Amino acid sequence: MLIGELVAKTGLSRDTVRFYEKQGLIAVGRKQRRENNYKEYSDEVLERLLTIKRLKNFGSL
Repeated sequence: MLIGELVAKTGLSRDTVRFYEKQGLIAVGRKQRRENNYKEYSDEVLERLLTIKRLKNFGSL
């Protein structure tokens, strides 16, 4: 899925997804890119982002 789909499914912003990627919390390899060089995010990345979001919400109680 592209970043737009990932944003819609997680409720996170594009900047947040890119930040987590830059920090090494999620990874998209060179082989996971389309011909036009768009990043293709896996279901594993989606699950990881949802887990991170849930964990962050525990701290806001």
